[in-house]
Amino acid sequence: MSKVRSLFLCLLPAIFFGCASSSNVSKTSQSAKGMPDWILGTSSMYPRSFYLTGTGSATDKKSAELDAINELVSIFGQSVSSAASTSRRMEMAQSKGIVAYGEESSIDQGVLREINQNDVIAVEIPEFYEEKSENKWYALAVMSKSKGSQIYSNMIDKNQAEINSIINQIKAEKEPNTMINYSRLDFAEEISKINEGYLKRLTILNPEVARKYDSIYTAVQIHKMKSDMAAKIPVCVKVDNDSDGRVAKAFQEVLASYGFNTTLGSNERYAIKCNILFFQRESSDNKTKFCEYVADCTLNDTFTGETLVPLGINGREGSPTYQNAEVRAKQKISSRIKNDFSKSFKSYLGDFSNAF
Repeated sequence: MSKVRSLFLCLLPAIFFGCASSSNVSKTSQSAKGMPDWILGTSSMYPRSFYLTGTGSATDKKSAELDAINELVSIFGQSVSSAASTSRRMEMAQSKGIVAYGEESSIDQGVLREINQNDVIAVEIPEFYEEKSENKWYALAVMSKSKGSQIYSNMIDKNQAEINSIINQIKAEKEPNTMINYSRLDFAEEISKINEGYLKRLTILNPEVARKYDSIYTAVQIHKMKSDMAAKIPVCVKVDNDSDGRVAKAFQEVLASYGFNTTLGSNERYAIKCNILFFQRESSDNKTKFCEYVADCTLNDTFTGETLVPLGINGREGSPTYQNAEVRAKQKISSRIKNDFSKSFKSYLGDFSNAF
């Protein structure tokens, strides 16, 4: 009995410390088991050989989801962009099934309203985890490499088919160098930029599949086509009551920024006509002279008789002398042309109906 008691007393410290050690292991195991492995490291359900993943965290679920998407997209050297970044022309083309841009997504609608849907192609959010003790949400963003490769390949194929169709249509015309065809090339360039983004992602997902697109049109190639075409489309600029040529120069600068040449000839197909009227006024005390102005300007297609870009400008400038007031008025008109006409011309080029 004495020997048994002695043996028990000898083993007591080992039992005590052994139990303490076992208790600590148990707590650690439970903690690791409670928090998903994708938060702590690589996910066992979504191995890197088959998936791209991104983990996000925030104090609310929606922000955690967006953070996870951002981390996944960063693998492609990008970040999610605003929902407003999509052009109206591309939205129209996508809605009519003409081009592939974005796709139906399982991403939360609240998140989709804030970001460009093109950024979440093939991205899913299969898991969330809430750590209440930290007041934090975690989200896992996942992209299947095989699924993503298939989706991007299909989208590139569809978009390239549209680009080819536009270019072939232009080549088939008797007179290819027109504003409409310039607008079509502008659309093709926009599509090609979208495709380059898709191809960049496909190269990361499946380099072998991406190599088959080495010969597709690039944005640089199409931009050169645009520049070459613009150089062959002269635009006549005629401005009445523009003694110093200031207003005509403003139009020329806008058109030159797009690659168009301007002339003073009268036989060009495209012509800018601008009639400016000045009216002299003065203040009641006769100390300030005013120059009121009205400018009625249009970019016309003289072959079809169509007005492509209208522009109306009016206002009033004052000065101690009428001469100075008129100079200020011309400066204002020129400034408005560089801003307003430039925007209107860009809007004309981006008109979806011009592409077809």
